[in-house]
Amino acid sequence: MDVKGIITETDKGVEIKSDLPFLDKEYFEKHIQNRPYTKITNGENEYWSIKSNNKYIIDKFNGADRLVEDLKKESVYDSLTKCYNKKETELFIEKFLKEFLRYNNPLSFMMLDIDFFKKVNDNYGHLAGDHVLKEVAGIIKSTLRDSDICGRFGGEEFSVILPNTKLSGAMKLAERIRKNIQNHDFIFNNQKIPVTLSIGITSASKNDSGFSLIDRADEALYEAKKKGRNRVEYR
Repeated sequence: MDVKGIITETDKGVEIKSDLPFLDKEYFEKHIQNRPYTKITNGENEYWSIKSNNKYIIDKFNGADRLVEDLKKESVYDSLTKCYNKKETELFIEKFLKEFLRYNNPLSFMMLDIDFFKKVNDNYGHLAGDHVLKEVAGIIKSTLRDSDICGRFGGEEFSVILPNTKLSGAMKLAERIRKNIQNHDFIFNNQKIPVTLSIGITSASKNDSGFSLIDRADEALYEAKKKGRNRVEYR
């Protein structure tokens, strides 16, 4: 992300004082529209800014395309794991469900949950927990095809959308993911952290909505936990 700065009004004009993240006009209007902002001309340059006391945040219209791309990434990806966030994942579910209903292509969906994740945070600390989440996300994504969608659904729970995949294929993939997690050495501050996954799977039917697909996979996930965790179940 481009970095510009803070400018301060003086009797000599406007002076740049320090660095701040670059922001564009669209961002101002969308996210800070209830705060007063103004346009400042400094020589041949124009800036959009928010006034705080006698200081302004600079917004110069350079590199705006790159900034918009950065903002887009922030809006669709989970910042910690780099998986799609819950909102974006739900949009993908609706998209692929519509394609399933239109073209009758098979569609499977799985919910994945790290077993006893609270113990990881309690026993090793929250930084260790973040480390585990990032490692788990990386292992899941590395096991998937390019066409599959991995999302962080919240907390220690992930989801995977599997277009053009029957239940039998989804079961095999889920078992591969489960084994990859179980066999991976999660090391943080020279401590080995035991990590396993419970996975619930379902496949789309003609009467499904996005909600019912998620709900059924959740039920399968609950069954996996009920039966002892570190296992795959389907509904």
